[in-house]
Amino acid sequence: MKDIVIIDKLTGIMPNKYEAVRIMAKEARRINSIMLRSEHADADAKPTNMAIQRMLDNKIKYEYVDEGQQRHYKDVKFEDEG
Repeated sequence: MKDIVIIDKLTGIMPNKYEAVRIMAKEARRINSIMLRSEHADADAKPTNMAIQRMLDNKIKYEYVDEGQQRHYKDVKFEDEG
């Protein structure tokens, strides 16, 4: 049986669960892009599950920039991108 991610685990890493979901979605898109270009992509691994695990392992680095009244992503940096 697959593990269920409790939202409390995410809020322990990042206080805003909605922002955590946005960052994980961006990471999942990045992983999917890499998998599509790779000949050795693991067909059993799902990008969404991989992104969730990377968030839980605190391997996704991110930062924000304030532009006026709104916060925008400046960049989301990933551990394996250097």
